[in-house]
Amino acid sequence: YGLVTVYIASTLSIIIIYLSIQAQQNRIMKERELELTQSRISVMLSQIQPHFLYNVLASINELYDGNPKAQQAIVTFADYLRGNMDSLGENCMIPFSKELQHVQQYLWLEEMRFEERLQVAFDIQADGFLLPALTVQPIVENAVRHGLFHKKNGGKVTIATCETPEGHCITVVDDGVGFVPEAGKADGRSHIGIENVRGRLDAMCGGALTIESTPGRGTVATILIPKQKGGPV
Repeated sequence: YGLVTVYIASTLSIIIIYLSIQAQQNRIMKERELELTQSRISVMLSQIQPHFLYNVLASINELYDGNPKAQQAIVTFADYLRGNMDSLGENCMIPFSKELQHVQQYLWLEEMRFEERLQVAFDIQADGFLLPALTVQPIVENAVRHGLFHKKNGGKVTIATCETPEGHCITVVDDGVGFVPEAGKADGRSHIGIENVRGRLDAMCGGALTIESTPGRGTVATILIPKQKGGPV
């Protein structure tokens, strides 16, 4: 009877420990889901900033007088905003092609405003993979706003992708003013978009973001998306 009592007590203890671990894991998962939701909201808000809205609408207003490009600008701008809003409901990874379309909409709007000051190039060698929504667009906007438009004559941003044995690589390269990475953390600017990209990459797919920059020469941002078992390769 003593052994049976010990066995029952041990079994009950194991069950209690198991249930406690499960409860803790469920709590952690719910907290992570909440953090990801808040992160998506913060990213969206960081992309829809008053000065950008004002500048785009002002450009559209100038174009509207008899210029058919104005209608295209309005449609593109509406699609861009819709893409930001739709990202709030994305609880899973999205196709890279969808993210690329959002990037192209943003760059088209900026090219409309800055014309020859902004040059854009794409080198898409791989697109059959998934990634968190609003992963590339914040990086491209950072390159345009903080890299190229602080340069007197503007410059060029290049978005490229490739496949590796381990996963997929996305690079965003600009030949803008660059910065000192250590100083960037204390420059007084909001880096919420970049930090949210890092956090969502890590949480949703085990991905990573690295940024290398040289003052006066430009910046290279590299996004790594590991291949998921059973997913696109």
